[in-house]
Amino acid sequence: MNNQEKLEFLISPEKFFPMNIRRATLFGNMEFITAAERYLDILKESNFWPKEEIEYIQIQRLKNLLSRVNKRSSFWADYLIKNGVNFENLLNLSDLKHLPVLRRDKLADFGNKIYISPLPDELPTFSIFSSGTTGVPFAMLFSEREKLINFPFHFRHLPFQKQTLRQMLSRKSYVMLGLPGFRYLFEKDFFDNTFALLRPSDLYEKEIRENIYRKIRDAAPAFLFGYGSLIAKLALFVSEDEVKLPLFAVRITSESISPVERDLIRQVFNAPLVESYISTVGGNIGFSCADKEGFFHVNSEAVFLEVLDENGHSVQEGEEGELVITSAVSTITPVIRYSLNDMGSLFLHKCSCGSNLPIVKFSGRRGYNLCLPSGRKIRSITLHSRALLVDTGLIRLAKQFQFIQDRLDKLLLLIVPRRKVTDVDEIKIRLAITELLDGEKMIIEIKCVNIIPSRNGHKPSFFIPLSEIQK
Repeated sequence: MNNQEKLEFLISPEKFFPMNIRRATLFGNMEFITAAERYLDILKESNFWPKEEIEYIQIQRLKNLLSRVNKRSSFWADYLIKNGVNFENLLNLSDLKHLPVLRRDKLADFGNKIYISPLPDELPTFSIFSSGTTGVPFAMLFSEREKLINFPFHFRHLPFQKQTLRQMLSRKSYVMLGLPGFRYLFEKDFFDNTFALLRPSDLYEKEIRENIYRKIRDAAPAFLFGYGSLIAKLALFVSEDEVKLPLFAVRITSESISPVERDLIRQVFNAPLVESYISTVGGNIGFSCADKEGFFHVNSEAVFLEVLDENGHSVQEGEEGELVITSAVSTITPVIRYSLNDMGSLFLHKCSCGSNLPIVKFSGRRGYNLCLPSGRKIRSITLHSRALLVDTGLIRLAKQFQFIQDRLDKLLLLIVPRRKVTDVDEIKIRLAITELLDGEKMIIEIKCVNIIPSRNGHKPSFFIPLSEIQK
């Protein structure tokens, strides 16, 4: 393909995929695999294209998106007019900023008006119902075809370049721990085995672990995929059980993990660790950088990411703010200037890995700060430090643990213990937490429990902020 054809592919990828692709028909489907391979090959190139070309793609896709919603939805047509946006005269991405930022509660208030009736080639559709950590119920309606077309974005990570997409899609190599959204599309086609209802505490049962090991060996070389907390906990047991597993790669999703846990996973599994920044609403937003730990390159060919301050204004490059996304690929539920309820920073310079795609550094959920008595706020991820998890032995002492700030001057640590928590253990943990708080005085209560209940959905919660308790 010449450069113009590649541009056309990235602007309208739906034109290059077969019309009859459906879930549970992809395994060994050479028409789909060939189109997906071509898409991924172009994405590997566009990773290094000049920023001007990527912005051109974004503007063309944004025009297509706004034209589609204007023609097919009176609600969205009125919405655009009301906010002074004329998609035909859209010249640059800054024009998008005439539109207000939408949050989940606002979309829920809009009700079914936000959905666009699918065209025949967008059928069938499916929905994912999620409340996430916000506690606001919301259903996303997707075209099955639109999601399948964007499948190659899941394979932009460097480790996958050593193996062709054709090889990966011609065998069932996935072993999944937990219930990540990725499974809705690909479980029937490419997943060898799923442990959907697995909890961290279940891994203390040797029979369950042996079953996971067996399924991984059956799928060898396997691609282990799932919640970060489950995979990190499995890594602890793989180390203790002294087993070796034939893994091609490990991918974590749905949760952020600490540098300590990343190091543990890499060391124990001896396989590349890949991460994606994915949202139920925003889709596949970014993929982990091979050079910068904890940073993600934005899939700018499909999404436009902004970082805003508390007044809704763009921040300077590298400054932290609220992450807001517009997706060019969501055809049934438009995602236009939607708040991800996440905080992060955006960097626009060329990366040391050679990519020209923007880099996003995710720093935590919006409002999920630890509030100190002095009025200062620190990110809850601070409690993921090596000094607390490793040096105190907490990571091996607890089957599961959770921090709850139920008062401004108090921090509660719930522990589901693996063994008896001694006075010495408590002293080490209290001292480590106090040091992380820069010496600010807080009451630190440690309580051993049999179970830690989930809140606002099925994902485990590492930290419950004061703002949520007060709600």
